[in-house]
Amino acid sequence: MKELAERVSLLGVSPIRKVSALLDQAKCKGEIISFGGGAPSLPPPMELLNELCDLLTKDPISSLRYTGTRGIPELRRAISEDVAKYSGLEYDPEREIIVTDGGTEAIYLALMTLLNPSDEVIILDPTYLGYAEAIKLAGGKPITLSVKVEDGYQPSQENLERLITPRTKAFLLLSPDNPTGRLISREFAENLVECAVKNDFWILSDDIYKHILYEGEHVYVSRFSGARERTVTLCSFSKEASVPGFRIGYALGPAHVIDGIEKVKQYTSLASYTPSMYAMVKFLATEMKEKYLRETVIPLYKKRMEFMGSCLKKYLPEAKTVKPAGAFYYFVDMRSYLSDTNTSDEEFCQRLLREKNVVVIPGSYFGVSGKQHVRMTFVSESEERTEAGIKAISEIL
Repeated sequence: MKELAERVSLLGVSPIRKVSALLDQAKCKGEIISFGGGAPSLPPPMELLNELCDLLTKDPISSLRYTGTRGIPELRRAISEDVAKYSGLEYDPEREIIVTDGGTEAIYLALMTLLNPSDEVIILDPTYLGYAEAIKLAGGKPITLSVKVEDGYQPSQENLERLITPRTKAFLLLSPDNPTGRLISREFAENLVECAVKNDFWILSDDIYKHILYEGEHVYVSRFSGARERTVTLCSFSKEASVPGFRIGYALGPAHVIDGIEKVKQYTSLASYTPSMYAMVKFLATEMKEKYLRETVIPLYKKRMEFMGSCLKKYLPEAKTVKPAGAFYYFVDMRSYLSDTNTSDEEFCQRLLREKNVVVIPGSYFGVSGKQHVRMTFVSESEERTEAGIKAISEIL
């Protein structure tokens, strides 16, 4: 029998699937406390759900039709206006914006459009666990830039420059970050742009958590001099609107890059989910988004973030972490607890689930530098259950 394609053999087992398996295993155990997921824990605005229902019941033919590969014009115009409102950057909705099936497809389409075989893409370590395999699937080679809790998970400009070679094609940046919650410094972002201009590589800016902020301001990389023409911004509505199942994201960038992304999307997903696109027009074209974030999302998530931080200090005083400036996660350095017992982070997470019915995610899933760390999601559980879960972690240690 013929063997599978070589590209498949290059891929390891997805850490995302490992996370899903861990969560499925937890569900089978019945009552658990989960700090594991990466999804919003709030329902979307009721007005958004009503809009979707109206679309499907009042005009099912139009709301379920095929659309152009770039997405409906109404949504691209709404995205353009929304981006300009928050960043001051103007993107032509006809030429510089394309709607995608969530942020995941935006990342993959951009990599497929930009990379040639063996091109190098620099990513941080640890960072989002989907990047490295997507880069390899697109024919590229991930190059990791290590960040540490002692430095607030901020990357070093000096270390970045050491990694750049003639094969460097792009730098993929997530800010705020998953798993660390780190907001990239303005100084590093500015230096990154200067480096990209000097060495002629692309910047892929994953802005999925740009509105999930508890302190500081999101750094829009494209605003720096020389960045606009070499930056592709990737985003999604999954976090800000609490609609991961809608599978709606988008990419912004130079017209010729968006042209290339459109070509690739034509032969992968053809077009994004029509009802979701129309619903997101409503989300962006009214005050719904700003009100939802200001009055519902940020107050609750920030309160839960602060509470988990206080519990970590109380019950795990030897653990190291950085207070998240954004996103959903604490990334906790457990070396002081795990090193003496020669226990890996993955073994610890399995034991914690088995003996205490508590789910955390092994830090090594997010990169080599994440070994003996765990990622803990703070948005999902109530304060009472959060304290009980962290107390259980301290008991097993």
